[in-house]
Amino acid sequence: MKVSESFAGVATSATRVIELYCPEHKRLFDDQFALKFLPFGWRVFLRLAYLPGLRSAVLSLRERRMPGTLGAILCRTRYIDDVLKWSLEEGIEQLVILGAGFDSRAYRIAGMNQVQVFEVDLPGTRKLKQIRIEQVLGAVPKNVTLVGMNFDQQNLDDTLSAAGFQKGKRTLFIWEGVTQYITAEAVNNTLEFVSAVSGVGSAIVFTYVRRGIIDGTARPEWFEPFLTFARKVGSPFIFGLDPDELEQYLSDRRLKLIDDVGAAEYQDLYLKPLGREMNVFDGERVAFAEVIAIQDTPARLSPGPHRP
Repeated sequence: MKVSESFAGVATSATRVIELYCPEHKRLFDDQFALKFLPFGWRVFLRLAYLPGLRSAVLSLRERRMPGTLGAILCRTRYIDDVLKWSLEEGIEQLVILGAGFDSRAYRIAGMNQVQVFEVDLPGTRKLKQIRIEQVLGAVPKNVTLVGMNFDQQNLDDTLSAAGFQKGKRTLFIWEGVTQYITAEAVNNTLEFVSAVSGVGSAIVFTYVRRGIIDGTARPEWFEPFLTFARKVGSPFIFGLDPDELEQYLSDRRLKLIDDVGAAEYQDLYLKPLGREMNVFDGERVAFAEVIAIQDTPARLSPGPHRP
């Protein structure tokens, strides 16, 4: 297996582990599977790195080298959790997680057993995920389908259909920490696929990196080593979006922007109410958009989990 097939899949889950060390009443989310689902080597490393005597030093070092990235990942996890919970209340029938990695939402969020879930990722990551789920839970839940897909060689439509995905159903797509690593064409094709196959009330929540980070016009100096590392592990940053152009970009692909959140919104929604002081990098944001039905009158466009 290539490093890029496993590293990108575990990095986010490894970051989420730190929230388990926060007092329960201060947590942004409670992910008891964040550590359990990770491969053995990562579990050993994180247990050592987060020992009481080392944890503060490790987190301080990360903050100096990649300021605000820990806060960004933790807050985006909470926001996407909220979108999923709200979508469950709205009656989604399917959940598709693109680039699922070791995401645990299908196993830790109440009500997910009533929804058909498709977790899509590279074959190597998918295999590792299945092994860990079986070791932790005994078996992959019946409502969850793990889908191995080579995004460069396989078609998402064909692959999901073969896995049992049903077009026309009310579906939520989660696409977290992926778009910056793929081409503009691949992003376009995925968004057009979402709008083409989804039923009324379907939506997508996805992360994106600001275009200025990608083209260098608004890139902080500390980010250069991070980009170099990403290239070394086979995941170079190649795609970004301008928040000012996001609404029109999505509209052109038959998607209605409902929410666009970043550092400022995270502070107001989550960190300040919890009394937590945390730096949040605003180079990455989360967009939440609903599919517009093909008809004379657009589908009901609900406000989303946080907007009136």
